[in-house]
Amino acid sequence: MVARARLRRGFTLLEVMTTVVILIILAALAVTFMVFGTGKARMNNAVFNVTALLNSAQLRAVSHGSPHYVFFHQTPDNRVRIQLLERPDDGLALNWNALDLSQEPEVALAFTRKLPNGTTETVNARVRDELVLSAGSGMDSSGLAFLDLDSPRITRPLPAPFSAIPLATPLATPADLNQPTPSLLSGCNFCVASAGHPYGVLRFNADGTLEVMTGDAPSGAVIAFAPNTQDEKGFSPKLVTVSAPAGAAVVF
Repeated sequence: MVARARLRRGFTLLEVMTTVVILIILAALAVTFMVFGTGKARMNNAVFNVTALLNSAQLRAVSHGSPHYVFFHQTPDNRVRIQLLERPDDGLALNWNALDLSQEPEVALAFTRKLPNGTTETVNARVRDELVLSAGSGMDSSGLAFLDLDSPRITRPLPAPFSAIPLATPLATPADLNQPTPSLLSGCNFCVASAGHPYGVLRFNADGTLEVMTGDAPSGAVIAFAPNTQDEKGFSPKLVTVSAPAGAAVVF
């Protein structure tokens, strides 16, 4: 009888209050992660996706026997479009530091090919993959930003063979080197700004080697990513690096 009475009595007020407190704590932790963990999560996702795209470009260039380009392009709304483009050599020289980006990158990288009847035609570069990242400033904008490569927060030098890669961005300097910035130019050592369109181009050759086509970083490319949420003042940036001519992509 005593055991049955205990089963029927239900929960005490203390037990209910304890359960409510636990639920409140769990909800607060979830909200904290969703709001304040956004920057770090997006940074890690961006680093993973960009590295995977670089590796894919190298593999495709080797397997298809044709040059593949990784094209970084920042749009006016601070989105960074990264396209994997296939473009066979046509013998025509391009001014890589002054491309016309009034149209899509695949149009800017159009090439000429011969037809069976002996005539030629202009063909847009073939888009094989695309990745879009959001960058901005402020807690609610996107959670993802870049860090100026001149910042003392970045450990120098990088381990060999990446130590030859220049960790500097002469084309753009933010107001505070140690704070996140939405500017791709500040965090990218090979990016240039033609007609107000920040961009950078990497070329993987058919033998798997890498050439940095833009800027002045022949030894390799690096982009410094960082979270930009307000609570992550002590953020740890991530550097996506790719060495030239080996084409090895590594994250530091």
